[in-house]
Amino acid sequence: MLAFNNKYLVFDNRTDPFQRADDVGYVISEFLWFKGRPFYPVSALAQARISEFNLAAREYNGSNEDNLDLIFRMPRSEGGHYFEIILRSDEGTAYGGWAWGEELSYLDRFVNGYRVLAAYIEGHPVTFEYSARWHRYRPTSDLPISKSVFRIEQEVRGVRNGSNVAPVVSTSIQG
Repeated sequence: MLAFNNKYLVFDNRTDPFQRADDVGYVISEFLWFKGRPFYPVSALAQARISEFNLAAREYNGSNEDNLDLIFRMPRSEGGHYFEIILRSDEGTAYGGWAWGEELSYLDRFVNGYRVLAAYIEGHPVTFEYSARWHRYRPTSDLPISKSVFRIEQEVRGVRNGSNVAPVVSTSIQG
């Protein structure tokens, strides 16, 4: 099981410099948005927990923390967490997609050069594999939630509660 011990924005004494580097900040700005619109409020990032792990099949010798991949566990909503993935290597830093579920762990299986991730959704196991085509983690089966549907539901609730949220045009996607 992955450990999510540190809050991200607090930068307390447990938040390492490699976790708050500029390259990570640029990728965070990518996952804060979805389809050209804000997806998470900044408060969600402030509440996020972070875990570092080597997801790639390459051997990690522990000497360069800048090559550890980062996974952000976003605040719980709709029965689970979004897990936002940042992939890091000597070649650079990139958004690695998202996973969703109650908890997240990794398997000792690799697909397209990256570990398979596993989550539980309402007690059922779901896996996420790295897609060479999309350059991101994607679910291997249908999920009970998608970012598009989740975003529309949040905006509808905002309108009902009197907030000034603009509507979104959406298509159903899984990535």
